[in-house]
Amino acid sequence: MGRSSRVLWELLRLPNLFTVPGDVLVGWCLAGQRGGIPVLGIVASLCLYAAGLLLNDVCDAAVDARERPERPIPSGRVSRRTVFAWALGLSLAGLVLAGSGIGMAGILLALIVAYDGGFKRIPGVGVLTMGACRGVNVLLGAAVSWPMGEMPRGGGVAAAAIFFTAYIVLVSVVAKNEAQPGAQVGGKMRTLPLLMTLALLPLFWWFGRAPVWPVVPVALLLVPTLLARKGVPALVSGLIRHLIPLQLLWCLVGLPQDAVLIPTFLVFCWVGALFASRRYSGS
Repeated sequence: MGRSSRVLWELLRLPNLFTVPGDVLVGWCLAGQRGGIPVLGIVASLCLYAAGLLLNDVCDAAVDARERPERPIPSGRVSRRTVFAWALGLSLAGLVLAGSGIGMAGILLALIVAYDGGFKRIPGVGVLTMGACRGVNVLLGAAVSWPMGEMPRGGGVAAAAIFFTAYIVLVSVVAKNEAQPGAQVGGKMRTLPLLMTLALLPLFWWFGRAPVWPVVPVALLLVPTLLARKGVPALVSGLIRHLIPLQLLWCLVGLPQDAVLIPTFLVFCWVGALFASRRYSGS
């Protein structure tokens, strides 16, 4: 792999990219699966997510120079101007590809710019903005398949958006001190992601449209990550990867019971994230 390619994947936190398509698929599944699998919506979401990661490194170049000098920009492997140009191009591509979901894509981009531009430094506001980005990404998945104003109203899409917002808020709180050497996360905080996963048992039972039993094995998948003592960055990376099994659970709420394409695709995303995490950091 060339040096420039490695720099790009490092900037984009390659393992995390595998967690993005599932957001769109959750929104699409819960909004009625109209118009076929939203491939362009997934690509649009990936573009906006990648743009946010690049813009984050542009805005944090001075901080990274002190705390993580090995990052691509402070190490001199790529210039801030180049990374900003990439972020701008990806932002425009994301808006164009969103099609009928351009309004929701615009909201997502505004949240991304606000977070990277300074909201992340405001206590409380930063983690809420980060969580809202994931929630709006779910809404984007619903919006890309319906013309403006015609998207059906239902509790499933809103409930999923709120759930993923809350989950990312939790992950953001866990990640707060990840740059500090020797930082650890207390036992109570480590149990919350597991409890959030198990909370889907009564929620899905209440929806009455999805098999409840898969929640238990998905929760068990998280246990090794929570018990490992490899430091905060490894924990954060594991919690982010856990988004993919959670997305699969939410897709099952809207999918027919004999559907296999979306679950298979998300399993491949999860495996891809695992392999990518061996070489690239997700935080």
